[in-house]
Amino acid sequence: MVNIHELILETRPDSTYQGDFTIMKLRIVVASLVALAIVGTSSSAFATTTKKHHKKHHQMTETATQKDVAPTDYKDYKDAVPVCTITQTSMIMDETTQNIGRSLPNPCNPRWYDRIQVSGGLNIDVGKFGNRNANLQGENYQRLSLNDAYVNISALVNDWAKAFASISYSDPTINNNPGVFKNFGAAEYSAAYSNNINGTQTNNVELEQAYATLGNLDTSPFYLQIGKQFQDYGRYEIHPITESLTQVMTQTLATSLKLGFIANGFHGSIFGFDDPINKNSSSTKPTNYGASLGYDQINDQLGYDLGASYLYNMIAANDVAYNVVNFNTLGGTLSDTGSYHSRVGAYALYADVNSGPFTIGGRYTQALQRFNPNDMPKNGVADLTGDIITGALLADASGAKPWAAGLQAGYGFDAWGKDQHLYVGYQTSREAAGMDLPKNRYLVGYAISVFGKNTSLGIEWDHDNAYSTDNGGSGNNTNLVSLRSSVAFG
Repeated sequence: MVNIHELILETRPDSTYQGDFTIMKLRIVVASLVALAIVGTSSSAFATTTKKHHKKHHQMTETATQKDVAPTDYKDYKDAVPVCTITQTSMIMDETTQNIGRSLPNPCNPRWYDRIQVSGGLNIDVGKFGNRNANLQGENYQRLSLNDAYVNISALVNDWAKAFASISYSDPTINNNPGVFKNFGAAEYSAAYSNNINGTQTNNVELEQAYATLGNLDTSPFYLQIGKQFQDYGRYEIHPITESLTQVMTQTLATSLKLGFIANGFHGSIFGFDDPINKNSSSTKPTNYGASLGYDQINDQLGYDLGASYLYNMIAANDVAYNVVNFNTLGGTLSDTGSYHSRVGAYALYADVNSGPFTIGGRYTQALQRFNPNDMPKNGVADLTGDIITGALLADASGAKPWAAGLQAGYGFDAWGKDQHLYVGYQTSREAAGMDLPKNRYLVGYAISVFGKNTSLGIEWDHDNAYSTDNGGSGNNTNLVSLRSSVAFG
């Protein structure tokens, strides 16, 4: 145990500030910081290497010994524990920039890089061919776009605390992209990534995720997560070539508080966060909540997972909120657009099975109540009278009770010395024209690694059958072919 009274700021014996009260206060502050630094160095310095697989996460840790610490970083004082010196000028500089109390680069924490991991990548959509004006939510119509340029940073603070942050730039189709769709009512790739629920944002760099995890799963099955993250509602891939119909209805990115557990393959959580839009005639955003429960059996030869989740108000799903706001603006149904009338509960189910090179997965989500027709009518814009910009809601219009489902199978193989993946899928929805979704979708995709590990090229074909005009769709059958080049590091 480090004795706090033995830790002092190094000063010259002939210093004229030996008795100065300000310096004494500075010594106490420095002593406290040094004590924390030494404890963190002696007990928390360890390296972590993470290998990422489909449905597999392996961690290996190794403990750094005291000899790993550079001896020049420490200074003996009498016979006490080696002490690191933080200069007065450094402390004063931190005060002048209002940074006292913040986590700053610390010379008393050698081997900080053993507790920080950095990874990232680029997903570049290099071509879009076919029907680029189908106006379907979840599809990217840009000829060339950085669908996702991201850097992930994780920090192993100690055995009971971890932190994660993801900085992302994404510029696929959004509502106000010049030359694509810039009117309200237009679909876009994702309101989550562009923070574009109100249709007023532009593509930019954003802190997509940032959360802390408190807990030690080696000693207790429970953990607490606080921060901005994708909620444990449904299952999907972040920044896919095209978002699935179920992803549009479930993807929820919000700042939240989550309490969860993981034990012997079983896992579950409860979480709470604020809705992205206000309720009608309210100046605040209501608090939403959800819960999830699942089981994972991870095995290369025969593995599977299954789970269910519940959301008190599905208007919290980013793309759902986006379309509710769009409809309110189109139909003029609210005096203060950008809010909603009634909450709608929802649930989501998922299941996956893998055996050797084969995988198959299913997704399903459904609203538990009907939407208020002023928020989302059953037949979307077909339930408006006259021009869609100024038309009012039909007197006999009812609210939508949408659902969506999807099934996808894949086969992974090695040929010509390269990893390859082939997949096919089918998706369908009902009463979802108000979300700018198709009624049915067929898809085929293929990806191959190039130039070694962590580089790949992929192609996907989506064939969409829209709702009829009477049910709020275009009535068209459209095709979209997308090419993607991906690079990852870390």
